[in-house]
Amino acid sequence: MSKNLLPTGSTQLERAASEATVIIGGVRVPLRTLWDPQQCPLPLLPYLAWTFSVDRWDDNWPEETKRQVIADSYRIHKLKGTIAALRRTV
Repeated sequence: MSKNLLPTGSTQLERAASEATVIIGGVRVPLRTLWDPQQCPLPLLPYLAWTFSVDRWDDNWPEETKRQVIADSYRIHKLKGTIAALRRTV
């Protein structure tokens, strides 16, 4: 019995994609921690920053700074374009 559900006339690309998804399916991903800036694995922080629309990012920052910038991004975006943001900037 085959481990995939592809029809017999599948292309080489379809078979390769099927094999790749089987391998990826075995990777354990901590989904609950991926969206938390304080628990997200360090290598994934740049992607979380991109997801949260962080305006300024530096790969050379210490880990604590990266996590704090991501955590603060919602508050910063909430204030953008308001008088409070102008007062803070000026």
